[in-house]
Amino acid sequence: MKQKDIITLVLIASITAVFAGVVSTLLFSPPKHDATAPSVPVISNSMPDIANDPDYNTIFNEKALDPSQPIEIGGNQNQTPFKSP
Repeated sequence: MKQKDIITLVLIASITAVFAGVVSTLLFSPPKHDATAPSVPVISNSMPDIANDPDYNTIFNEKALDPSQPIEIGGNQNQTPFKSP
């Protein structure tokens, strides 16, 4: 190939690239969104006074078992559990 042919090919390729860029911008323009995210209310770090609030006393059963308390089943006389008494 001659130098004129290479220059012509480069010129045609660059004109084609510019044309393709303009056409793609016109056809595939990004959509315009005006949506905004809703705001979230601030979460308080204070805990309600459950023991003295009458609203919570109607919800919770005072006679229910408390799972956070240790429960001892039977009397264990064996202080070393892996040795026979």
